Amino acid sequence: MKRIVLASLTLACLPLANAAAETRHFAISWFSQATYSNDHDCSQGVHPAVEEVYLRYAAKLGATPQQVAEWRRKIMNGDEVRDLDQLIMNRGRIDGKPVNPYTHPASVVDLSLPGLDGKEGFGFDLDGKGADQPGSFQDPETKERGVDHNLYRALGCTRAFRGSLASRPTYWAWAWGQLKDSQPAWLITLEGADLKKDGPVTVGIDRAYEYLRSNSDGSPRFDMAYRVDPDPRSRNQFKGELRDGVVTITEHGKLRLLQNPLVSPEFNLKDVHLRLELKADRSARGFMGGYTPWRPIYWGIAGVGFGGEQQVTGDVPGFYHLLKRYADADPDPVTGQNESISATYYIEAVPAFVKDAGAPTPQVTRR
Repeated sequence: MKRIVLASLTLACLPLANAAAETRHFAISWFSQATYSNDHDCSQGVHPAVEEVYLRYAAKLGATPQQVAEWRRKIMNGDEVRDLDQLIMNRGRIDGKPVNPYTHPASVVDLSLPGLDGKEGFGFDLDGKGADQPGSFQDPETKERGVDHNLYRALGCTRAFRGSLASRPTYWAWAWGQLKDSQPAWLITLEGADLKKDGPVTVGIDRAYEYLRSNSDGSPRFDMAYRVDPDPRSRNQFKGELRDGVVTITEHGKLRLLQNPLVSPEFNLKDVHLRLELKADRSARGFMGGYTPWRPIYWGIAGVGFGGEQQVTGDVPGFYHLLKRYADADPDPVTGQNESISATYYIEAVPAFVKDAGAPTPQVTRR
């Protein structure tokens, strides 16, 4: 009789144990640098239009004031300036000889265009130096001070990268419009005892086999099915915490995701921070920050070439000099040049059904 009673108690406990675990899945439906452009963040002014930048390069390369004035007149009239275009497309100089400025950005004269010097920016206190750190931001939502986001310092005064969470920057609106239908979706998985209550959670960030599913108007579709790509290069898992409907990461390691050559072949962050708000309509939005290599960011921007420079990004070699100037982590042991830059990205995500590919390999726990 005692054995029967003990067995009955054990079986009765099993459903409770299984019911205690809860999982929620999301597909990232928007991804961009987190920007907070306003009228007071660029005291030296927003960078000039790309045509004006070209004329400044021409003057640096020896064009006479009369020639610059003539090119400006033609540009204002909508006339062709093929001789100026040829000069700009080869404005790099190595040993005095013209070279491609996009593949050789260090060979292009630095126009010393200013970075952003405003006081507010989204992000996290990555280095722990706190509110008194010179050059840091205050987060406009959390009011945290000491925020490190030098990617915003570097790009925030360039026209294509100005915007807000609601009014999206030209570059990121263009890039995401290309990426969402041409690269497999990124997925977020939350696991915890009860995701309606505060407590510890596990945060998984992975890549899917399928692209992001969209409605006929281009908006992201809720509750679509995705399969996790088991490739260990895009499998990440972190310890986290859920408090008042917001998920944060409590163990800041490294994140790696295969991305797309249009922006960067891989997305890499170290010292990863996350703040993800779970919304009433079952979607999510929030911020992801850390330190990322800046040269791949330049590589993605430079890939658009002369046409993209004119239509989307603006002065490409100028981004190289800005990123190099504002890089703030991982100094090269020989040159001292910082090879990483603090960055914060804004993400939106929709609920999804996800078939797991099994436990991540030990590679995802690298630090």
